[in-house]
Amino acid sequence: MLDVGPANQNGEDDADLAVFVDRLAAAGPDHATTSAQAQIRRTIASGAPPPGLRRLAEALAASVAELPPPPRRPAEDPRSIVSAMRDNTLVLLEDFDAAAVARAVAALLADGRRIVVTATDPAELTAVREALPADSVSRALDALPQLTPAELRELRRLLATSTPERRARAGQELPADGMLPSPHEVAALCAQADDTVGTGEGTWMVPTLLSDLDPERRSAVTSVARCVNRSLGALPARWEHPWAWTLLSNLIYGHHRAIFDRMLEDTAQVVTVLDRTRHLPPVTLSGPPPPDAFEVLRRYREHLESGGRARGGYFRNTVQREVRPILALARVGPRTPETADDVHRVIEHLELGERRNRIAAGCAELGLPLPRGEGELAELADGLVKVAAAARSVGALRHDVLFLAPNSPLSVPNVESAEEIAGAILEYADHGSAIVAGRRLDAMADDVAARAGTVPAPEYEMAAAALRQRDAAGYAAAVDALAAARRDVHDENLQVGLLQRLGADAPQLADAWTTLARTDPAALGLVVFLPVEALLTAVPPADSADVVLVLGAGGLGVERLLLTAVAPRMFAVVATDEPQGDTDTPTLASVLRRASALVIRSGPTGGARVVPLAGAGRKTARVGQAGA
Repeated sequence: MLDVGPANQNGEDDADLAVFVDRLAAAGPDHATTSAQAQIRRTIASGAPPPGLRRLAEALAASVAELPPPPRRPAEDPRSIVSAMRDNTLVLLEDFDAAAVARAVAALLADGRRIVVTATDPAELTAVREALPADSVSRALDALPQLTPAELRELRRLLATSTPERRARAGQELPADGMLPSPHEVAALCAQADDTVGTGEGTWMVPTLLSDLDPERRSAVTSVARCVNRSLGALPARWEHPWAWTLLSNLIYGHHRAIFDRMLEDTAQVVTVLDRTRHLPPVTLSGPPPPDAFEVLRRYREHLESGGRARGGYFRNTVQREVRPILALARVGPRTPETADDVHRVIEHLELGERRNRIAAGCAELGLPLPRGEGELAELADGLVKVAAAARSVGALRHDVLFLAPNSPLSVPNVESAEEIAGAILEYADHGSAIVAGRRLDAMADDVAARAGTVPAPEYEMAAAALRQRDAAGYAAAVDALAAARRDVHDENLQVGLLQRLGADAPQLADAWTTLARTDPAALGLVVFLPVEALLTAVPPADSADVVLVLGAGGLGVERLLLTAVAPRMFAVVATDEPQGDTDTPTLASVLRRASALVIRSGPTGGARVVPLAGAGRKTARVGQAGA
């Protein structure tokens, strides 16, 4: 019998597992066994021991002694071969002929399993293969596919999750993440494009006209608009001083210009003189001066400033004689004017009186409130200065607007339109414009459409349409959909590439999987028929198969237990004419019995039952029809 030995009490220890491999190989040192031994030891040394071999070692280590098999009796719960495989790593199929094995293989294929069927006699392999149901034949191979196990697993996953929508993406080209405009940027542009600048007549044309100007000209127009905005903002409220707005409206049409200019000067001069002489002695007149008083007083002031003296008596000159009656009417404080400064004060007083008269006349003509004191006069002067500034800026705006473009349709017929157009210009300058935002969105849409390639994805069309429709939410949804579409395109292109490579190696399997992916994606399995010697000479890489099914196990030596390195699970088939129990020479089947393998016996009508064995770890389950 096979000596498991104490070294195998811990099957998780890689060194012990390597010793176990050596003892198995020592039972039959042929070329195939030696080759398998070397390959498996390399695998163990790499830190990835074959799980099937490790589980066999663990099962043998757990058996404390060889026990004769108890009387076999049927169990109670029916289960399928597939269920048995899911719950057990070691299974013995007793009394299974080629047809029963073929049904079991078909059931495992329907469960999507990768099966390696092996035997020392090629005729046994041929018999099972010929007994396969018609729908399983296309998944039967003579060798494992050239794809790596990881690639094959990925292909099966892709096929199993394939959808019509994803299949339609084959060949589509999508941009990498971050290549399209940001949804946040698009949302800002859409808000800007939908923003109506101004509500007055003609303001909708401002962005279009300004966008066509060169930067220097546009800057000049913007500067004028800022002056208009500033000067109109400086005017008193319409409800507080409506006269200022009425006067401004008249001025921009050229009405009352001369009177306004005179009023502007008179009020400014009066306020200046009053402010300067506020703390000086007042000037008073005891009567009305003669009509030529200004000229006489000016000549006399010049006489005094040039060094002349105020003579009395007979020697007075002509100027002194003319000014004498005027000075007699005037007082600077309590005294009669004598010096040049006193005479100048009298002249200013007379000029103030004359300007006040003109101011009163101008107020009447222009419809302005007559100032009733120095405070109201100062307020009037300040208001007139602001109106003058507003009139100049509005006039400049009217001129610039007329020449924004050849045959410009925009005009400034009144103060209200000037205010609106200035606001529209500033809105364009400070926050961009709807027209510029729209042009930017259209350019984005053209760029997105150009990226679509020869096989455009629908998300491209959604994104481009949303940009042209200024639909920020629709664009964001399209970008989100593109993220999912990238995954679909990647998966579909990867699937197509892997399927083409599989088709070059196993065209019938590739066609079968393509069909099953749409009808029964759970059945993406394959079965490979390989002789034992070939299988051991070139042990497949890890994860190449789910089940290794060994035919004629009753006649195989224990060295063939190295086949457990092929897959995590082993199904060993013992035909009717093969030994059913242990003998002096251990076999693959007898070692599996010792390892408490699940024993399933085929019945005469094609049914199958689990046969429970006494001892630790024996399975007590039942299966129904073999392959069911």
